[in-house]
Amino acid sequence: MVLSGLPDQLAPLRSWLFPRRVYLQLEDQALTAMVLNGQRVAWLERVPLPDGLCVNGEPKAVEALGDLLGDLLVERGYAGARVKAVLPRTATAWRVIEWPDGAWPEHPELVVRQQQQDLDLPWSLQDADLLLDPLMGPQPRSLLVAVQRSLLEAWIEVFNQAGLALDGIEPLQCSLWRAVSSEVALGEGVQLLLQLEPAQSWLLALADGQPMGEWSLPGVSQQQNLWEGLVRWKERYGDVAGIVMATDPKIQAMLPELQKSFGCLICLLERPAEELPLWGLVHAEICK
Repeated sequence: MVLSGLPDQLAPLRSWLFPRRVYLQLEDQALTAMVLNGQRVAWLERVPLPDGLCVNGEPKAVEALGDLLGDLLVERGYAGARVKAVLPRTATAWRVIEWPDGAWPEHPELVVRQQQQDLDLPWSLQDADLLLDPLMGPQPRSLLVAVQRSLLEAWIEVFNQAGLALDGIEPLQCSLWRAVSSEVALGEGVQLLLQLEPAQSWLLALADGQPMGEWSLPGVSQQQNLWEGLVRWKERYGDVAGIVMATDPKIQAMLPELQKSFGCLICLLERPAEELPLWGLVHAEICK
């Protein structure tokens, strides 16, 4: 009988000695955590955050947020986990850069910093970390991702406070792009990923499977404004070859009008929208 409780007592020690991989999506309103057992989801939970802990993608109470995250993983049996995380959407800025003169510059980051005013970014690149990845296509192009250094350092401190090892952190848009590309056979032409939410919706456009840009749209609660925004986008950027959407009962009634307005193939993903960025992290490890 003395040994009857031994497995429960050893569980915390086992989690520290053999840490599990936790995939984590960071948002202003919530944290979403996922753990896999092979290809099966062993744990998936969305935990609302108190107001003010994270604002516009930036941790405002590092110690409190770190304690909350650390306590959550201890309670769920994942103490000391190794984490890969997705930054909040508003934490990063990204643009597709088309290099002039049909040639790659010798110092691309310097060129971007010198011409940042032309990029219409939400903040200065003076104290930002940049990532420039080449894109496929006939013209030299790069995907620019920028994050403010102070914001990134704040998130790193959150994970230190939580007692977690941060193995990687990336922009939400990059995770979405990878998730969609891994689960849908994207053909030629422009494909749209629509995330329709009550208060605000998002349109991520891919051209021939490569990022084209992201636009904010009105939420589903403003259906007329949402349709007008979609129509204006189409009028400006041209025909759409396909639309990808996460399966959601709330939008089923909107599918006929969407099909009528765009006249293209609509693909419904099996995964809910809130899970897509996490699966983008998973696919990043699978493709290594």
